[in-house]
Amino acid sequence: MTEHLLKAIAGIIDSDTISEKKPSQVSPFLRLAVAVFTIILCACSGNAVFVITVLTVELLRLAFLPAERMTHVLKRLALPVIFTMLIMLPAVFLGHQSTMLTVTLKVAESVLILLLMNERLSWKEVTGVFSEIHLPSVITMTLDTTVRFLVMLGRLASRIHEAYLLRSFGHRNDRRRMSAAGGILGTVFLKSSRLSQESFEAMLCRGFNGTYRRVDGHKFSVWDTGYLVLVPVLVIFFIITQRAL
Repeated sequence: MTEHLLKAIAGIIDSDTISEKKPSQVSPFLRLAVAVFTIILCACSGNAVFVITVLTVELLRLAFLPAERMTHVLKRLALPVIFTMLIMLPAVFLGHQSTMLTVTLKVAESVLILLLMNERLSWKEVTGVFSEIHLPSVITMTLDTTVRFLVMLGRLASRIHEAYLLRSFGHRNDRRRMSAAGGILGTVFLKSSRLSQESFEAMLCRGFNGTYRRVDGHKFSVWDTGYLVLVPVLVIFFIITQRAL
């Protein structure tokens, strides 16, 4: 129980490949907008043809990823899909098998779109999108700081947990492990308080005035044109499939 709890905390960590991601060839704002728009269309669709078609295209995109990243995406996709199937399982016994299938497909499609988008966009580009849509700087700063702190604290919890396991090799006392988990969580909490205070002081020393500026912009490219064309194609295909009901 203790090990799973600490691994869940450490699971907040996003892979270090975030810093290794190349700048997106497509406008981050356009990529995010199309992804959200596609998810909304799939959620509103009453025909499985549209959902299955979009899911098929997303699976083809997944197939072009490196094997390591493909495995990473599939592992993260499996949990919400299995959870949805379990939640919708009573519908099968009530004679609504198609409902379970439809909802599961929609969840798989939505999660897969977000996972593939995450493979292409770095967190810095996502926060840049927040600036483009004129989201208040305080909200952008809060989200950005929260994610960065969760990454740091997740790594800290993972390292402390690993150190504890190495030093308690051969001991299987659950009460002792639970006590150790409380100590680790307490250490992480104290570290978070110290980090927040240090960040506040650093922002004061650097003259932060509440403006959250973007690092760089994105120039319009041919890839952006392709994404713009994709929007009317999705709408037309959605209308055609809904009329077929």
